[in-house]
Amino acid sequence: MRTNKIYSRFIIFSLVFFVMISTEIYPQGTESRNKPDKEGRMYVGFNINPVQTKISNNDFSSDLMNGKGNSANFEFNFGYFFSSRAGISIGAGYYSYSSKLSLDSVSIKYQTQDSENESFEMRIKGESIVETQKISMLSIPLCIHLRFPVSKKIRIFLRPGFSFNVPLSKTFDGNGIFTYDGYYAEYPVLLQNLPEYGLPSDLNTTSSGSLELKSFSTALVASGGMTYSINSKISLLFGLCFSKSLGNISTYSADPDFKLSSKANELNTIMAGSSGAGFQSFGIRLGFNYLLK
Repeated sequence: MRTNKIYSRFIIFSLVFFVMISTEIYPQGTESRNKPDKEGRMYVGFNINPVQTKISNNDFSSDLMNGKGNSANFEFNFGYFFSSRAGISIGAGYYSYSSKLSLDSVSIKYQTQDSENESFEMRIKGESIVETQKISMLSIPLCIHLRFPVSKKIRIFLRPGFSFNVPLSKTFDGNGIFTYDGYYAEYPVLLQNLPEYGLPSDLNTTSSGSLELKSFSTALVASGGMTYSINSKISLLFGLCFSKSLGNISTYSADPDFKLSSKANELNTIMAGSSGAGFQSFGIRLGFNYLLK
């Protein structure tokens, strides 16, 4: 929540900053301020965004390491300017996010019963656990579009807003090495390396499946940079872009009894044991705009 407030304040500050700059460059009452903008009011555009991405899994374990992924997202958009400097844009794009999560080790203990209904303590140790999570989304960004002339051909732009996202794919792949021991306190005895009784040692375990995500989510998006007009209709675009989900995108319920593995050949997704999940990206924005009129 605090992070979202910081990003919101940053966008508000940026808007005020650019408005102040434009007021200074074009003082009230000058001819250049009142003159209609030659660049036109309507445009269509296409962008491709090479970005670094991350899927967060909150409060799973302090030992969880979250590696970033890479993606090339793309987006079509349509914009309309109400004035020479301010307008609105809406788009549709394909966005993908990924993360490589890793745990050096994990220990699990719980009480259970064997096939003869005798109670014992299952002791599980996992090592070298790695999980790759991948999400792709149909994204519909709705943004304020501000532009500020620097020269006849160059303009600075700023596009803060929100995106509305629908997941298209949501997968995970995991693997790790697990050892299962059974401790019978009544005797007492510790049973080890008995795969025929469900207590294997150093068992290489893999799993894959679909992540449980909400059917709809929102994100904060922002981009900024410059455009260069190569003729009266087409301008090239270069800048930076950022996105961050707002709220929890996962539908897993917080289960205090969650176990990454409870038996041989079982490996659950890390997201199922997290209090919430989200995504973010940061990278380069490249593209072009075509003026309609």
